[in-house]
Amino acid sequence: MSWNLRGAAKPRLDSVVEIVQAHEPDVLALQEVRRGQARRIAGLLGWRRPAWALKHNPYWPAWWLAEGLALLSHHRLAVHPPVVLTPGIDRRTFRRRILLPAEVLLDGDQRVLVIDAHLSSGDDDELRVRQAHHVLSILPDSLPTVLVGDLNATPRAGSINALIDGGFLDAWPAAAPAGEPGFTYPANAPRRRIDYVMVSRGVAIAEVSVPDDLGAAMSGLSDHRPLLVRLELSEPSRD
Repeated sequence: MSWNLRGAAKPRLDSVVEIVQAHEPDVLALQEVRRGQARRIAGLLGWRRPAWALKHNPYWPAWWLAEGLALLSHHRLAVHPPVVLTPGIDRRTFRRRILLPAEVLLDGDQRVLVIDAHLSSGDDDELRVRQAHHVLSILPDSLPTVLVGDLNATPRAGSINALIDGGFLDAWPAAAPAGEPGFTYPANAPRRRIDYVMVSRGVAIAEVSVPDDLGAAMSGLSDHRPLLVRLELSEPSRD
């Protein structure tokens, strides 16, 4: 499950957890979330300590108000260092963007690399194209990879095409119910698809959905709806 949680708006974390529990994901990728919020969600779920990385903090030195990316799972995580997509951009501005990679350690010695992403917003898709190429430049050859998050671009954008041309498969058109557009933004009346799960070789897409049973309270949780994808991994090679 991927969800831009808009942590600065102080969403009701107990309600967030109820929605997560209803869909039983193995991995939860959050964007625009504060470290304390991510830890509270993990605690309410009974999951392991989350991976979290700073994106920006306009309230410095009030460190607890910083927003970032988080990966949560009941599986063990091997966390990689965050990757800065906007070198030279100050940590106090929302324009700073990062990636948070972590390996999810599954049973049977299987590993899958999950990259939580929040690409730049605004009309400059050329900037997102450069960020997409940065993502492609750091991918490993040996691990199945899932790119997940708020990519701030609609499906026909150059940045999305760059990721697909680079070998990723967009989960929504691959497995969506017929006629469903996959809109996630804005939450109370979605009309844009800007949240994605993309997969590399070794990962099959079984189901994909945008939960629509969130009721009128959705707008009080976030300005995005969550995206839920069920994936299947190939058996690891025994060579």
